[in-house]
Amino acid sequence: MSGPDAQEISALPPVEPRKSDDLKAEYLLVQAQYEAFDQRALSMKGLATPLLGAALAFGIKERSDAILYATILVAGSLWLLEGLWKGFQKNLAYRIERLEAWYRGEGPEQLTPFQIYTDWNNVPTGDRLRYVATRLWAPFIALPYAVVIPTQ
Repeated sequence: MSGPDAQEISALPPVEPRKSDDLKAEYLLVQAQYEAFDQRALSMKGLATPLLGAALAFGIKERSDAILYATILVAGSLWLLEGLWKGFQKNLAYRIERLEAWYRGEGPEQLTPFQIYTDWNNVPTGDRLRYVATRLWAPFIALPYAVVIPTQ
């Protein structure tokens, strides 16, 4: 970032150590967003599970490979989507961990508030991909998708 905006930001006074209402507000915001990811994932799973089950049952009843393959494709897509969703959530966890460490008196004395985007982008891509790949097999993510897919 360059120009007048960068100069204005660099001219801001440092945050008072261990006494920042901004960091408290940021923590509450990020924690709420973190929990909202779980709420949305459960809502999506709550809607998808009976629909996948119905499609699977209908495909078996009708002996329709097309319906079964389509159901498997949808289940696989939702499984991947939920894994990616958990990856986005984990990126917020890195900022939460920094804020909590700051409040415990660990880490740097100065922590600039409202740096969610910056911290999000500081997570190495390899870490993001590794986390998503390992989370796909966690039972709370894999169900019901891992049950639907091998039925063919």
